[in-house]
Amino acid sequence: MNNKLNAKILLIIVILVVPLSCLALAIASVFVGFGLTAATSASGPVDPEAVEAEIINIAAQYAETNDLATAQQQLADLNLPNTNQYISFMADRYIQENAGTDDPNTQHLFVLASALGVGTESMALALATPTPIPTDTPVPTDTPTVVAEEVVAEEMAAVEVAAAEDQQPTDTPEPTATDTSEPEPPTETPIPLPTNTPAPPTDTPEPTATPEPTRPPVDFVVAEAYLIPNPVYNSCPGAHQIYVTVVDVNGNPIDGATVEDTFRVVPPHVSGEKGPGKLEYDLWDNGFSLEVTKKADGSPATSEVTPKLSSWDEDIPDEWLVQANYCLDIADCVARKGHNQLCRGHYAYNVTFQKAY
Repeated sequence: MNNKLNAKILLIIVILVVPLSCLALAIASVFVGFGLTAATSASGPVDPEAVEAEIINIAAQYAETNDLATAQQQLADLNLPNTNQYISFMADRYIQENAGTDDPNTQHLFVLASALGVGTESMALALATPTPIPTDTPVPTDTPTVVAEEVVAEEMAAVEVAAAEDQQPTDTPEPTATDTSEPEPPTETPIPLPTNTPAPPTDTPEPTATPEPTRPPVDFVVAEAYLIPNPVYNSCPGAHQIYVTVVDVNGNPIDGATVEDTFRVVPPHVSGEKGPGKLEYDLWDNGFSLEVTKKADGSPATSEVTPKLSSWDEDIPDEWLVQANYCLDIADCVARKGHNQLCRGHYAYNVTFQKAY
């Protein structure tokens, strides 16, 4: 009797518990699937931090082995949407975060980006080591020269000596008493011909002055201005800043230069506020262009102007969004803008102003 009662109780538990567990499993599957869909795409990695760590390892291995084929295969296994662009932007971000020549990860990323053909001149300038100052070359001593007048005087003296020796009279024998023959006439002494005296040196023309180089039309140029890439397609990183760096003609940071928006609607910022040569602008629900208005000494400056750097989807060119991995292609950008599927209000930019001379 007890066995039958226990069997019935067990059957009731199975009937009640099994459907609930199946329902829980189904709900969990829906949420997991939704999370994966929102965080990645067919071409994007699941964990950006893990991807970045793996890229750092690949760059370090390449710097040690110089095996580009293996590095490219390892990068291909990550299924990045645009591998070369991803590496380029990652290297540039490490440089912007004040990781200089002493940071091995930054150096390895730059070496890998250069091997892939996406290293930039600004990266090379930022990571360049100082060039040793050459030692002074001793000035050669003056070699004594013979003055032309002294040579002429010596040649004239030699001619006069030769002429004096030739003009000495020859001895004429005296006639004897029985000698009735006429004395022989004296021999003629040849007149020495003058030697050709070299003409005085002609005047050496003075060198013409080298014209000074023409000064550039502005004090500062826009070396770069671009939308910072999205590490994972179909996601929004969340940043909304404009990161600005001011450097001299050799790429060294300049502190004290004033950067403003062209309409003067937001307060100006001065380079050096966020690190050597660096400043930042918060970019909320707006957009504007930037220029350098004052040099480090406070004097007025002329500058090129950046394109409009906006947080509005419709202000950002489709080409920029594709390049920064917010869209797969132009058609994808048009569709996503039309359905408000991009990152309105959450875009970040990198800008570098460089001294023109």
